[in-house]
Amino acid sequence: MAAKTGRALRFIALRYGNDRRSLFFLALLAGLLGAQWTGWLRHWLLLPPTCALAFIACVIKHNHVHCPTFAGRGLNAALGLVLSLLTGHPTTSIITAHNVRHHRHNNTELDWVRCSLVHFRWNWLNLLVFPFVSVAAMRREKPSDLRDWRRRRPALHRQAVAERVVLYTALIALALADWAAMLRYLAVPWLFGQWGIVTINLLQHQGCDPASAYDHSRNVTGRLVNWFVLNNGFHTAHHLRPGLHWSLLPGLHREVVAPRIEPALNHRSMLAAAWRQFGPVGPRARAEQR
Repeated sequence: MAAKTGRALRFIALRYGNDRRSLFFLALLAGLLGAQWTGWLRHWLLLPPTCALAFIACVIKHNHVHCPTFAGRGLNAALGLVLSLLTGHPTTSIITAHNVRHHRHNNTELDWVRCSLVHFRWNWLNLLVFPFVSVAAMRREKPSDLRDWRRRRPALHRQAVAERVVLYTALIALALADWAAMLRYLAVPWLFGQWGIVTINLLQHQGCDPASAYDHSRNVTGRLVNWFVLNNGFHTAHHLRPGLHWSLLPGLHREVVAPRIEPALNHRSMLAAAWRQFGPVGPRARAEQR
């Protein structure tokens, strides 16, 4: 009996207690999406927090594929389904593009989110079009994950198929029930979240040195912003140890990255970093963009 109880507790246990914050954000997003789609609560002022939470959900999905949230495999698979629904995009679909290509080939020709994909003189234009260009590059160069996983990683293949079946079935059902509400109250936050999680690569890597051990990424170290984005501002540390839980990234940054990185690549404020990179005084010429 004690052994069965221990296995059950392990199944439902979080690997890191800090992920209670992740689940809290997901619950908030689910509540907002549901309330607005059903018509129970609708107001234009709800759009900004819903979009922000959709972006945070994409961050949580990113964290989950690097470092599974639960100790039990079943709950991790279930969370993958939930994240697919809350972001409008299958969770496993980011593995090849992000975990494999981006982390192994950061900002080089084999990286589908490399900053050199965009070349507009005005960097704010690069910010707007980057997701479309990077998705086009991925569609052009990406092999079939499902075909490969079916042969080499059958468990991952089953998870990927389950996510797609659940997500696409839900999309069809929602569209048939009320397509206008779906587009207005679900698709807009989903698209914003996807735009944000792809475009932030420009802030994190544009103008950095991909060949450097530490200067390959730009960091945002402010405590408040990292509370909301689950320490993903510590991007150099994340690249050094992609499987490290997000709660441990500030310590790795403080002990390993900060003494070695170019100080100009650390920013306290995300807004200040974004303004410097994409505002009127940001980089404009192609020669300034790696």
